[in-house]
Amino acid sequence: MAIEAKSTLGSFREVAQDLLVPELKALKVSMDSMRSEMNISLGSLSKEMQLRDEMNAQAIRGLSQKLDFAIDIRERLATLEARMPRQ
Repeated sequence: MAIEAKSTLGSFREVAQDLLVPELKALKVSMDSMRSEMNISLGSLSKEMQLRDEMNAQAIRGLSQKLDFAIDIRERLATLEARMPRQ
């Protein structure tokens, strides 16, 4: 009886391995493929985010320059108004 149990268990293992191993290998290949696709997507997303960051930085620098110019104009105007006689 013990030999039959071992034989049955061994047969079950062989059948399970014959059925599961190819499926597991296919799943591994599929997961590797998905991992590669995700890495490509993450790479392009990262590049897009860097581009947007650069565009935002340029926009902020432009606004900063305009603000500096406006402050300079306001200071000049205040100086001119201070020189003008009051009526």
